[in-house]
Amino acid sequence: MEDSKMVCELRKARGLAVSLAREVDMKNQRLWEMERHTEEISSRLNSMIAEKDRMNHAFSEEMRKMQVIGLQNAKLKTELECQLSKMHLLTQESERLKEEVAYQRKELDLKANELEKRESQLDIERKSFYIEKEKIAQNPFDSDYSMSVHINDLRDRLTEKEEELRDMDILNQTLILREHMSNNELQAARKELINVLPQILDATAIIGLKRMGEVAQKPFQDVCLQKFSAQDWELRSVELSSLWQDKVNNPNWHPFKQAIKDGKLQEMVDEDDSHLRELRSQWGEEACDAVVNALLELNEYNPSGRYVVSELWNFKDGRKANLKEVIDCLIQQMKASKSVKRRRDGQRPN
Repeated sequence: MEDSKMVCELRKARGLAVSLAREVDMKNQRLWEMERHTEEISSRLNSMIAEKDRMNHAFSEEMRKMQVIGLQNAKLKTELECQLSKMHLLTQESERLKEEVAYQRKELDLKANELEKRESQLDIERKSFYIEKEKIAQNPFDSDYSMSVHINDLRDRLTEKEEELRDMDILNQTLILREHMSNNELQAARKELINVLPQILDATAIIGLKRMGEVAQKPFQDVCLQKFSAQDWELRSVELSSLWQDKVNNPNWHPFKQAIKDGKLQEMVDEDDSHLRELRSQWGEEACDAVVNALLELNEYNPSGRYVVSELWNFKDGRKANLKEVIDCLIQQMKASKSVKRRRDGQRPN
């Protein structure tokens, strides 16, 4: 009886031990899973920390670059203001030079008219002198003291007029030289503006640089878009416009002729030129007009060099811009930029 009771107790103990062992295994399994999950979380956390460090480093680097860009922009703004001040002075100087040239030209015209009048008067007096001299030579016995005095007076007047003519000629040469120097200074001012304008002027402004003699690409793009596939038209348009630009720049190709226009003999584009006829036939009237316009511009602005040159241009009126228009446009742009900056500064929170 006691043995049976002990066996029963042992069985219970064994069942309890098995149950406890299973529970321990389950807890160990859960513990292992928790450790693995913890390791995954730790790994992800380390990755997130590393990514955060990388982002912080990238943000710091971008902030440093922004500060450098800010300093560069401030430097460029200062340089722009200096350039505008210089160009404003150039404009004032160019206006003064223009007024001086106009005054000198007017004075030169007056002096030239006066010179012509004096030359005419001198010719008359010279003829009178020789007529009187001839009379005396023909009638030497009729000459008297009054005639001698008259001849001497004429001789003195002729000498005086000749000296005045020499002085007028010297003055005329001086005025021409001064006009030439003034024109050189104006051209130097235009060249300086052409050099700095692309760096400071807004691309949307009505005043800018036009490349005289450059073949427009849009007509070639339009015709190639119609004739070629979507993969080829752009490349073909570039090839065509480049080909005709080379032809325009070639000094051996001179498709011009002399013709009477508005009562004057002028040089005009020969529309019957074989190259232009071929261009018009294959690629249309607009492409041909683009090449003709480039030819006309080069013939006007750079006929000897036959290469594209930049010119100050008023795109609103389609003509060459004068120095005053360029400077006024730059000043307006600077004022607008300052106005926008003040509005932005006023909207920033304190």
